[in-house]
Amino acid sequence: MSYVIENITSKEVNTKFGPKPAFSIKTSEGWFSYGFKKPAFAIGDEVDFQYTENTYGKNVDHASVKMITKGAGAAAPAAAAAPRSGGYPAKVFPIPALHGDRAIIRQNSVTNATKIVTDFGLETYSNADEIAVEVIRVARVLESYSCGDIDAEMAESMAAVKAD
Repeated sequence: MSYVIENITSKEVNTKFGPKPAFSIKTSEGWFSYGFKKPAFAIGDEVDFQYTENTYGKNVDHASVKMITKGAGAAAPAAAAAPRSGGYPAKVFPIPALHGDRAIIRQNSVTNATKIVTDFGLETYSNADEIAVEVIRVARVLESYSCGDIDAEMAESMAAVKAD
């Protein structure tokens, strides 16, 4: 099947042979991993290729790549980011409320909050509900710090003071 190349990105990855650039290409069908070989085509070119799909995404079969037509060399989209597994947007900080990384940080916060609460002694609580409420309270503090919410609030308040 032929595709028009919309974007080409590279990302430095660590391999057992040291850091190497890994390439990805974007078409109207989404992102494809191109591996460590730099593509011989450019943005705007129409290219025919086959791919295999696995847990990590779509991988281009290099032996099947054929140039169909040379494009006009369209400019790369300004806001385009390299793909990540899981389909979440690129890394950002502070982390937005609905970003996929927030769930991971939340899980980590609950784990650490549980340790903090139990290390201070469970005898101060009369039942499991009280323990759960305290774990969640502590986890929210850890999450706010880890996700950058506290820093964002501080920056906003400083900007508001400056504006006055």
